[in-house]
Amino acid sequence: MLQVECVSQGSRLKNGTSNMPTFKPVIEFDRLELGAIRRVQIGRKAIALIRLGEEVYALEDRCSHEEVPLSEGYVDGEVITCAMHGAQFNAKTGEALSLPAYEGVATFPARVRDGKVEVELD
Repeated sequence: MLQVECVSQGSRLKNGTSNMPTFKPVIEFDRLELGAIRRVQIGRKAIALIRLGEEVYALEDRCSHEEVPLSEGYVDGEVITCAMHGAQFNAKTGEALSLPAYEGVATFPARVRDGKVEVELD
């Protein structure tokens, strides 16, 4: 299968910096187990990585209900379940799927490049 990656051209801001997205390498793809959650730290931001098949998804590693790390929970298909009270979230979109959580969690673009998982933060 041919994979093509589209990259948009960034523009220069008045202060001379670029608004191009910056992907940060965080872990080797082979170190992510299928259907498991792995916590990584990017600066001060904790990220939960979930590998579903050959795709990787990145979410903020905190349940919106009690601020418990989602990486302490478990994955069943595309659903992450928080270990504390059983709140569930969609691993791809961050959408809250069940109470006690009613707010979703932040998601971040993730990709695999040269065998490494990369995550983009704002």
